[in-house]
Amino acid sequence: MGIKTETGFTIIETMLFLAVTGLLAAAVLVGSGVAIGQQRYRDSVNSLKSYVQQQYSETSNVINSRNKSWTCDGLASVSEVNPSAGEARGTSDCVLLGRFITIDATGTRLNTANVVGFRNPSAQNMTSDIAEITTNYKLGISPIDNDTDIVSWGAQVVKQKSTTPMPLSILILRSPLSGSIMTFVADGVQTDIAGLVSINNIDEKRDLCINADRGSFVGRRLEVRIEAYATNQSAIQIPTEGDSVCD
Repeated sequence: MGIKTETGFTIIETMLFLAVTGLLAAAVLVGSGVAIGQQRYRDSVNSLKSYVQQQYSETSNVINSRNKSWTCDGLASVSEVNPSAGEARGTSDCVLLGRFITIDATGTRLNTANVVGFRNPSAQNMTSDIAEITTNYKLGISPIDNDTDIVSWGAQVVKQKSTTPMPLSILILRSPLSGSIMTFVADGVQTDIAGLVSINNIDEKRDLCINADRGSFVGRRLEVRIEAYATNQSAIQIPTEGDSVCD
């Protein structure tokens, strides 16, 4: 009579198999989480870049959506009135000159609005774009077509080599004298936009470092850079990691 042999896995072998499988599954999940975090972080940087670039398009290709319920006075103050007392679109003494972007004190919220200008009727043309605006124009913020957004995926704009939020003001103007576009950048949320129109706010590049959502691993941080004397979308770039100043 032959000997019957039974084959199979011992309990120790089964436990080892489950342990190894569990470790591999955990590694895959961790790796996937890191990859997702990296992609979301890069999406937040690219989204901020596109958001700022879009303001140049809106400055060059003006869209005036106001109706007769609004009027603009000699102080470039836009207010809502009875339609019978308002001014038809295109007949106001004010002109749309650009866009004003602010990043709030938390570094997460973006606010954008149209900039309007009123020119002194008796003013004489100046010899430079900045002098023309500062001497001959009153500047104001229109309450029409304002936009509020957030830096995507919980990211925030911070100062270089830190996690401190960086509130910022960016004024993009189309010169009424030459048609050239100028970009003025200053720290903080500014309320006096006329005070932003200065050579000191135009001749230095600015780096908007992006900090990832808490708990996300991203490696080296990236930034959105506004080049000095920015005049169009191409001046808004994401530097390479080797050119980054954030870490």
